[in-house]
Amino acid sequence: MTEQPVPRVFAVPGQPSADAGTAPGDAPLPTPAGPPTPARITEAAAGFMLSKLLFVATEVDLFAAIPPEGATPQTIAERCRLPERSAATLPYLLAAAGLLERDGDRYRNAPDTEAFLSGRGPLDLRPILRYWDTVSYASWSRAGTAFRTRQPVRGELTREQTEAYESAVAAVTTETAVDLARAYDFGRHRRLLDVGGGIGTFARPILRGHPQLTGTLLELPEVASIVGPDVSSGEFAERLDVRGADVFTDRLPDGHDAIVVANFLHLFPPERNLTLLTRLREVAPPDGRLLLVDWWRDGPTPHPSARFAAGEFLMISGGDTYRPDEVADWLTATGWRFVGHQPLSPPAGLIVAEPADRASPEG
Repeated sequence: MTEQPVPRVFAVPGQPSADAGTAPGDAPLPTPAGPPTPARITEAAAGFMLSKLLFVATEVDLFAAIPPEGATPQTIAERCRLPERSAATLPYLLAAAGLLERDGDRYRNAPDTEAFLSGRGPLDLRPILRYWDTVSYASWSRAGTAFRTRQPVRGELTREQTEAYESAVAAVTTETAVDLARAYDFGRHRRLLDVGGGIGTFARPILRGHPQLTGTLLELPEVASIVGPDVSSGEFAERLDVRGADVFTDRLPDGHDAIVVANFLHLFPPERNLTLLTRLREVAPPDGRLLLVDWWRDGPTPHPSARFAAGEFLMISGGDTYRPDEVADWLTATGWRFVGHQPLSPPAGLIVAEPADRASPEG
């Protein structure tokens, strides 16, 4: 009787799950057609371990502590204030994940790690990792409740967590904000309302590129208290007013002919978004424009950079990612007319609307 191969729980992706006749020292044979292996499943299920390794490395600033010429575990221990055994184990595991490269007894940052996690490259992703570690990670531990109930599971944030969240959002959306300031003609407008504007990531490049504009940034009081002092002492002190308010319950300011709602609708379920769009229509002037920027579901699968976004928005506040046709229906139901939809830097896009009772709709 032919002995059946034994499936390997920890089979390496791309290799057969059972021994395929490879002798010690031989080059691996091409993967034959046959039964699937569990490798992708175990890799995905163990992803939380790699996440935590990366978060710990960010917390102790390990990648910044490694210079371009590399560092030994002893040097890492001193610079990161780690026990020697931890300073040996952490780089060893990060190297196995490809985030570090090992050369003898020294470790160097991999090229992408050096570019985005050392603080010396063109983009610093550490604020995003700090948010995922200090806020998001705990929320996802309650994902089962969120998906069963469609209710948020993230608790109230401390001031430090709020700053981490806003910094992460700014890092993710800065490119989109610059794109919006260039792609849309703000020259036709006089006054900007930035709804849920965070630390001014969108308002700042728009005002910078269009000196005729003044504006109002509307945020929750706890965020406004962080943003306000910076704005009042910066380049937009005379042009941007920061107000703390709940956009669903407090009175909204009127007189703004450009209303930007960026990366905000995805935080809420449809019924809440209908409420917000109705309230904004009530304060929009006849010649006003509504500019909705978000990570729209433009295809059958999420964009690679936003593949877990719908889950994250659910954890935060019961939100989701939405299709442009869904949003068009919301606009019609709340007194707006859909004008157009154009892509920005992926995965973002811009939906433009204007009051439905406007006498002469413009494209």
